[in-house]
Amino acid sequence: MKKFFEEVFEGIGKKEVNELEKIFEEVTFEKDREIVKEGEYGEEIYILKKGHALVTKKGKVLAELTTGDIIGEMSLEGDTRSATVVAVEEVTLVKSDKKSFYNLISEQPKIAICLIRTLSGRLRRSDEQIVEKALQEERLAILGRLGSTIIHDLKSPLSAVRGYANILEGIGDDEKVKKYAKSICNSVDFTFDMIEDILEFGRDKSTLDFRPVDIYEYLGEVLELFGERDDGKEIEIKILPCEGLYYEFDPFKMKRVLLNLIKNAREAIKEKGKIEIGAEKIEKGIKLFVRDNGIGMPPPVVSRIFEPFFTHGKRGTGLGMTVVRKIIDDHNGEIKIDSAIGKGTTFNILLKKSIGELKD
Repeated sequence: MKKFFEEVFEGIGKKEVNELEKIFEEVTFEKDREIVKEGEYGEEIYILKKGHALVTKKGKVLAELTTGDIIGEMSLEGDTRSATVVAVEEVTLVKSDKKSFYNLISEQPKIAICLIRTLSGRLRRSDEQIVEKALQEERLAILGRLGSTIIHDLKSPLSAVRGYANILEGIGDDEKVKKYAKSICNSVDFTFDMIEDILEFGRDKSTLDFRPVDIYEYLGEVLELFGERDDGKEIEIKILPCEGLYYEFDPFKMKRVLLNLIKNAREAIKEKGKIEIGAEKIEKGIKLFVRDNGIGMPPPVVSRIFEPFFTHGKRGTGLGMTVVRKIIDDHNGEIKIDSAIGKGTTFNILLKKSIGELKD
């Protein structure tokens, strides 16, 4: 670890490095595991040696951490953790307990100076990320409010276009006309999807309408609404057993979440595969999931998939997954991704708040 400490603590000497090696040990955290958790008291300090982690607070991403970043230092004063840090991929860290670390920096002032310098640089980078994210969210909120008014007015003429295209598709024997009419319908449906993404992006939590839902029947309705796809793929979509499970959420908005996830799962399968959707009980709530055996996603894509306008080579607004995250956040829920290249992806939606708790 000598070289690592020399790179992290600029200007540190060999003697100090030797002392650091005595109190730090190397540890590994698996993907999606919480390294530290907001609100908890901590006795350890970590330094990220390999991999990436995300700093989150109340479900929102504040910053991304990489090699050399220090984790957990704020709790050394006896306060609770100020944020949660989650591993984006398998990460390697070096860890020390609070007492050993305090004793070392009190005995080795040079290490304390190097630590302050390192923390100062990290805080500067974190502040810049947080400010930029706040400005971006403000700009997007304004765009959403302005755009929703204009875009809402487009729905009426588009509905008329689709209606006439449906009529053309159903009459006459000209196969070319039928083909063009179907193409028009598909294009209008695609445009409607984009419009709904943009409108949802501009809505706030007050539009939620919570109702008790029979989960198994509800998932059947979602699949029926998703319908068949004429894309030449052989894909089996099935609902795993979850009869007798009920929960309260906004069924219309959660339907949009599941349709987006099923659509993404289908796009991730090249020619032949399967998609499974289902639900199961968890402590104080339920977990909804959409699972596929498609191509999977690399960690950099997983870490950015909920960013506005991030499309990953797909056509559309780039707001689909952002809307998914927004709706789940509005429900005070969480969404977690488990993905591996060549094996597939699972999206887990964790809902742990009842309708009464949400209204409070």
